[in-house]
Amino acid sequence: MSIGAETRHSVVDLQGLLLKIRGMYDSLPPASRKISDYLLRNHKEAKFLNISVLAQRIGVSESMMTRFARTLGFEGFKEFKIYLAADSLGEGKEIIYGEISLKDDVKSICTKIYNHNIRALKDSLRVLDFDSLEEAAEIIFKASKIFFYGSGSAAVAITNAHARFYRLGLSCFAYNDSHAQIVSASLLGKGDVAIGVSNSGRSADIVKALEIAKKGGAQTICITNNLETPITRQSDVKLFTSTYDSEELSESLHSRVAELSLIDSLYVVVASKMGKKAVNNLTVTGEAIRLYKTST
Repeated sequence: MSIGAETRHSVVDLQGLLLKIRGMYDSLPPASRKISDYLLRNHKEAKFLNISVLAQRIGVSESMMTRFARTLGFEGFKEFKIYLAADSLGEGKEIIYGEISLKDDVKSICTKIYNHNIRALKDSLRVLDFDSLEEAAEIIFKASKIFFYGSGSAAVAITNAHARFYRLGLSCFAYNDSHAQIVSASLLGKGDVAIGVSNSGRSADIVKALEIAKKGGAQTICITNNLETPITRQSDVKLFTSTYDSEELSESLHSRVAELSLIDSLYVVVASKMGKKAVNNLTVTGEAIRLYKTST
């Protein structure tokens, strides 16, 4: 099989294919989104249908189906179908995750949220590029100053990031205010790094901050849920999560879990690069906290 480099790297079975479709969804044209919507909901049925029947059922042309397959990096629909049928988990082993509804009882709400969080972590680990994470860690390790930018739910992630990296003794800052993001980004230069966290990849203020930092000579890193978005175009290193949005609640309830886990992983990799210095700094700061608590 001959697949594009990006597809060969990320698609190895059905789950990898579905993750790729979901990651590219926001950047696809309307007809391709229509195909994506059908495949994400009915992939078990779709793998048994030929291109004519599938195109008719979705309401698009056969040529559109072929273009969709090529957009994903495949040579054609036939090769795409091979991966659509390649479910490494096996029939009957897939966990069913229902849409969270405000009409659910307490047990259903809790079960769905926990299962979706577990799924978010597993899916995000599947799409995580370890080489990119290593590159991001190396940039942070060598940086003079580290700035984290995020807003909304991503504010939780950048606050956690600041708390983590600050205890390592690194010069780092976190801003969730758009004005502070733009001002601080304008002061960054060579040797600094700006890290933007945006689940959608379209948070205008975060994207603008990275653009300004990049123009000033700083290196830029993004953490996002979507492959081809404005934030990825402003980032030297791209780190991806993979989570579902809640349709009824109109938000991603699970993005924070994936973002926090990615940041924690990045933090530990940076700490490993620092070696004894990281251990010493964590010991010193930990002791300072302990003494403060005992004195109050």
